[in-house]
Amino acid sequence: MKSAVLAVLTAVAAIAGCAGPGGSRPDVEGARTAVPAGHPKGVLAPFSSIERLDPKGPWATWIFHPTKKPTQFRSVDVDGVRVVEAVSEQSISGLQHRVDVDPGERPILEWRWRVDRVLETADMRDRHGDDSPVRVVLAFEGDVTSLPIKEQMFFERIRLLGGQDMPYATMMYVWCNRTEADAVTPSAFTSRVQKIVVESGPEGVGRWRSYRRDIVADYERAFGRKPGRLIAVGVMSDTDNTRLSARGWYGDIRLLSRAE
Repeated sequence: MKSAVLAVLTAVAAIAGCAGPGGSRPDVEGARTAVPAGHPKGVLAPFSSIERLDPKGPWATWIFHPTKKPTQFRSVDVDGVRVVEAVSEQSISGLQHRVDVDPGERPILEWRWRVDRVLETADMRDRHGDDSPVRVVLAFEGDVTSLPIKEQMFFERIRLLGGQDMPYATMMYVWCNRTEADAVTPSAFTSRVQKIVVESGPEGVGRWRSYRRDIVADYERAFGRKPGRLIAVGVMSDTDNTRLSARGWYGDIRLLSRAE
């Protein structure tokens, strides 16, 4: 089985502007041999139960590039609830949780987040402005050999540069300053990475924003077909392209059946 940590890392490094000659080699180790111990395959460890983040899991440290400053993540208490705080200062990194889920069985993704500002010069459509103070990232399996030759060549380039295969498809939920809410924006590098804007502009700044998304419906809209197995869920905060600073908070992230 592919390495979920390294695979998602290479994909997101690409859309975050890190992919390129000499610029996409990840600096982490790990193997997708099992989901984190103590957690059922479809259950994400809740941030509200984590007193201190462990770099090795279940929400493992997710470094994109050895020369880029990492975003700082820590478990904090906000209004009596444990959440994860992300402080991004011209930096990029995330946390990642391995899973092994049939999206048809758990198609509903729920989460909440909060930011203290939008990134005024960020633009999801521009590789040089592709930053977001908060992101939720999903990685899916699939048959890479079924893709057009151009996409297969891109996958091979990432494999040669990063040392691991990127996932068949990566879908992100983002907070964007310029792109309208509910827009689907492809990566400037590959159509196998798609971003869905769930919040746009400054209206929700400073308040907790809650979301419930059907990841099967969103995947079909973004990629035009049903998803394969979900292999990883991550959070990512980045301001490395815009050279700005931002602070965000993530509450619990849950994968649910439609009946829940």
